Amino acid sequence: MAGVTGPERKVLIMRKPLILAVLTALLLILTAGPALAQGSNTDGESVLVRVNGDVTVPSGEQHGVVVVVEGDLDFEGTANTIVVVSGRADLDGATVETLVVVDGSADLGADTTITGDLHLVESDLTRAASATVEGSIERGTGDFSQGFWIVGALFMLGWSIMTVLAALVLAAVAPNFARRTARTITAQVGQTILAALILWIVVPIVGIILFATLIGAPTALTIWFGILPALWLIGLVVAGVRVGELVTGGGDGVGHPYVAAFVGTVILLILGVIPVLGPIVVAIAGFLGSGAIVLQGFRSVLSEPEPPPPSAPVVPMATASTATSTTEL
Repeated sequence: MAGVTGPERKVLIMRKPLILAVLTALLLILTAGPALAQGSNTDGESVLVRVNGDVTVPSGEQHGVVVVVEGDLDFEGTANTIVVVSGRADLDGATVETLVVVDGSADLGADTTITGDLHLVESDLTRAASATVEGSIERGTGDFSQGFWIVGALFMLGWSIMTVLAALVLAAVAPNFARRTARTITAQVGQTILAALILWIVVPIVGIILFATLIGAPTALTIWFGILPALWLIGLVVAGVRVGELVTGGGDGVGHPYVAAFVGTVILLILGVIPVLGPIVVAIAGFLGSGAIVLQGFRSVLSEPEPPPPSAPVVPMATASTATSTTEL
């Protein structure tokens, strides 16, 4: 990041992961969509993606979209869109419609032609005399910034509404489970943390082992992208119930904890907006809540079922009739 020093450099370093993640995801959606829709086997419309590795495209090859993250690109062919994140884009005799480089450098070699625009985000540019850029050269986030803010705000709004609705559904469907599990977080902190560590360390490792086998790969994907995110979300809601009980004083355990679930979840979501500290608080809340869920699950599996209450003796009808007749006599 040439030309940036002191506090500005620190701010950019702190914002870099978010900028790179949002920018890459948005560019993939906007640029890869048309290529994928027309099929990846068509010349000039293929999608080439490489993460944490270098890519070399020789002269004569055509691609619709080329995306390289954490790697260098040596490109001599033809492409509609090239996106390089945290790496070097070295174009030599290439023809590209749009080039985007984030946190890296662009080297436009001899006879390279950019028919559209060149976007540089925290990146350097080296340009040969015979290299041409027919469009504009934009530095910084430029017009992307407003779109990022809008997309980010809409995403956060939707995610917040979904979380609050999940809290209310949990309070309606399983009020006793919500209260009991929520109180476990503060009543048994050590056991809750241990259960959470087992969930978030051991279970992903099991998923890695399963993913190494062809049969276990679907199970591993289900664990990573289904079970664990769902447990974290429910854990966040459970933590919200506990926060709501502490704030509203609704710890009597009577009725559905609608108020506690709503108030506590909203408080956690508001805290999550605070820079740096907020996401950490929300992550810890989901971590502890999911640990409480696992702990309650262990107890349910290991506890012995209670024996049914003894039933009252049944008096045979015939005996009762005989006794009545004897009394009358």
